[in-house]
Amino acid sequence: MLSYRDCTTLYVSPDGTGNGKYPDEVFPGCGPMGSIAAALDAIDMMRGGGMLQPITVCLRAGTYCLTAPLTLRPTMSNVTVRPYGDGEVTVSGGRKITGFVPTVFNGVPCLGAHIPQAADGSWRFTDLWVNGLHADKTRLPANGYFRMKETENPTTELFGPSAWFTAEEGDLAQFASLYAFEDTIVSFNHYWIDEHTPVTSLDRETGRVTMTYRSRFNIRPGQEYILENVAEQFTAPGQWYLDRAGGMLYYIPRDDSETAESIEVWAPVSDKLLVIAGQPDNHITGLRFVGLTFAHTRGDYASGRDVNGASGEAFGSDAQAVSNAHGAIELQYARNVMFTDCKIQNYGVHGVNIREGCRSVKIDGCDIYDGGAGGVRICGGGWGAPAHTMTRGITVTDCSITHVGQRYYSACGVLLMHASECEISHNEIGDLYYTGVSVGWTWGYAKTVCRDNRITDNHIYDLGKGFLSDMGGVYLLGSQPGTVVSGNVIHDIRCKEYGGWALYTDEGSAGILLENNLCYNTSSNSYHQHYGSSNVVRNNIFALADDNMLRVSRAEPHLSILFRGNIVLSKGTPMLAEYGMPLEEGAIVSNRNLFWNTHGDVTYSTQATLPTLEAAQAAGMEEDSVIADPGFAIKDEAAPVRADFILPPYSPAFRIGFVPYDHSRSGRRRR
Repeated sequence: MLSYRDCTTLYVSPDGTGNGKYPDEVFPGCGPMGSIAAALDAIDMMRGGGMLQPITVCLRAGTYCLTAPLTLRPTMSNVTVRPYGDGEVTVSGGRKITGFVPTVFNGVPCLGAHIPQAADGSWRFTDLWVNGLHADKTRLPANGYFRMKETENPTTELFGPSAWFTAEEGDLAQFASLYAFEDTIVSFNHYWIDEHTPVTSLDRETGRVTMTYRSRFNIRPGQEYILENVAEQFTAPGQWYLDRAGGMLYYIPRDDSETAESIEVWAPVSDKLLVIAGQPDNHITGLRFVGLTFAHTRGDYASGRDVNGASGEAFGSDAQAVSNAHGAIELQYARNVMFTDCKIQNYGVHGVNIREGCRSVKIDGCDIYDGGAGGVRICGGGWGAPAHTMTRGITVTDCSITHVGQRYYSACGVLLMHASECEISHNEIGDLYYTGVSVGWTWGYAKTVCRDNRITDNHIYDLGKGFLSDMGGVYLLGSQPGTVVSGNVIHDIRCKEYGGWALYTDEGSAGILLENNLCYNTSSNSYHQHYGSSNVVRNNIFALADDNMLRVSRAEPHLSILFRGNIVLSKGTPMLAEYGMPLEEGAIVSNRNLFWNTHGDVTYSTQATLPTLEAAQAAGMEEDSVIADPGFAIKDEAAPVRADFILPPYSPAFRIGFVPYDHSRSGRRRR
């Protein structure tokens, strides 16, 4: 029995007993609890009785399975949750599947397990993890795409949704013969989003495929698409298929090491794991989560309809960046909350979702891995919203955010929408299909709360992978006075059709300083500004882009960019793409830069009047700029590394006032 007089530590074990045998000499005043929820209830009771002392919840090693999220109210303030000892503690929203036996499905030797809850319809899951990794859904065709013949609304307007399309005649015969066609998912990519929708029906005479969710953007004849979760495509190692009618789960081992006895298989039950729910007039404060693993949440998400079934039409995607989706961990009206050295992995949508009214929240030293959508989403109230909804002072530092966007490609490593005074620094962000760090959520020059944010010293790499368009290593949107993007190493970005940029100041970006960044090996320009005002781009290295090195897409009658003291290294492309107004009119001020082409003469601009640096200087631009080899020791131009961009002491870059920055410090400092 707990003694509330002196209890400061509660113990919980996975078997629900709390054990109760922990040494008092290590943790005096302890009490065993039956579950995490029971410990939280006890804290609630103590706080309600006026007990204000700090309380620690120690979790014994093992896995704690939840069917619904743990919800912390303001009475839970001043609490630390951490493992007891050195054992690993996992808080799981899933169910472990056992009982696998060797079998055959679709003519393929595999492993199978009977799941009664799937047979009776009480449990349907669309994610599966085997030995810590997302197992692969089947897809048709195995390579390439089908193309839509007709669509409901073949408009050229961007927001022109369709609820159905027709299949080509040659594809229809194949579709009509599929087992459980209505269990398939239609997926297609366009522009900067990807859409996913279950199938409602197939008209086997007309070829009309009716989708459960209308498309968010227009889909027109010729739109590429695939079908996922197709039984007949169950052929390749690492794939899984849930036969709901038969109540059987099938999985093809990745290699000989995966056997019925050795595999650990999890499927999700809960949408979320932890909800930290303060109130506008009663914040939850002083929480610390240390050294915990959070895993296994559902990845089902329809834009416009939340996981609780709130009203609103559902679409196959958000309009950008999976921006309205929930997270495995959610915070609202929370202050002074810290997640330290935690793992957030094998989750369905976003990892952490920091919502309105949050301040001084820190995500530090965490591994965020194998997520269906993004890593960290930050969004409080926008301009004009009540003051209590504003979110500021959020820190994401020394984290690894990798292998995310595994289900929703358009997700970001960090998505910072309406928030101020935040720091995103010293993180490793890579292996995803869209933007690394996205900051801002106001289009054009409208008023915004997004300001004074710092995106510094991150290592951002391996983005896009040729799936989507219009992305950046760091993407900025709208006016953001006081925002600084500095010291980041950004490389290896590949778009589908256009827009694989390293630094990208999009519509109305203004008042931003971008300096000391190293950007290289991109499929599009190293730096692109759609349109903006009064941005300073200085002391950066832009190198080895496949397209023109720099681009400003829209001409405006004001100072758009001050571009000064940068090194621009081309592998044969022009330095600057053609601009919509004469460069010499002064909308871009560019001087004291160093330009070099490793493949021959330097072409300054694709604009006919300014083909050379000399022509630009004659027009009053590029004062004190030079054409010179900076002296980088690049060994393999096709696959450069950051160490290739160290300047030798004799480099002519010093003549333009370039100040070397130690890019070896970029990225995670500790693990």
